Amino acid sequence: TPLAGLRAKLELAVAQQRDAAWHHQAAGEAQAIVLQMQRMVETLLQLARADAGQLPLEREHVNLAELLRDCWQTVAQRAHARQLDVEWRLADLEPILTDRAKLRVVVQNLLDNAASYADAGSRVVIATARRNHMWTLEITNAASDLAGEHLTHIFERFWRADPSCRDGDAHCGLGLPLCKALSEGLGGTIAAAFSADALMSVTIQCPMPI
Repeated sequence: TPLAGLRAKLELAVAQQRDAAWHHQAAGEAQAIVLQMQRMVETLLQLARADAGQLPLEREHVNLAELLRDCWQTVAQRAHARQLDVEWRLADLEPILTDRAKLRVVVQNLLDNAASYADAGSRVVIATARRNHMWTLEITNAASDLAGEHLTHIFERFWRADPSCRDGDAHCGLGLPLCKALSEGLGGTIAAAFSADALMSVTIQCPMPI
C-alpha cells in the first residue's frame, strides 16, 4: 500500500506541468509515505532477526515507571485529541534488568495502539506489579470495535481487525507481532484478554533479577 501511494503521487507529478505549491505539497505527502515504508521495513527486519535468533541483548537496570511515562509523552497529544484519560497504577518496583531499547519498542507500540484505537472519550489504565519473581505490565483500554475471537489473531503479522482500514499511518499489523517477538526475546511473555464489558488488556510478564 505505501508503494502504491508513492507511485500514484509520482505519476501525478510527472503527468503534466503543475505549480510549485502543488509540487511542494506532493513532496511532503511522498515524504510521509517514505517514512511509513521505512518504519515498516525496520519492523520486518527486527522480526526477521528475532526469527533467526539474532537479537542480542544489552541489559541494564531500567526504571520501568520512568520509561512508561516517557513513552506516554510521545502519544499524549493524540490521546488528548481523542479525549482519552490515562490512569497510572504503578507499583514501587526496583529497577529491572533488561534491554532498554527493546523494552522501549514494546512499550511504545502498546501505548501507541491504546492512544490510536481506544474508544474515544474512554480511559487507558497503565499498571505494573511484582508477582513472585516476575514483574508485570498491563495496559487496559476500552475497545468496543474488537471481539473476543480477535484475540486469536492479534499477534499474527499483518492482521488487522478491519482489513479495509487505511489510516495513513504506520499501523500495518506488525506492531503486536514485534511486541511478542521482543517480549519473548527478553525472556518474558505477552498475552491479550478481552472482557465482557469490551475492555482489552495486554499483559507482559518478565523475570525480575535474582
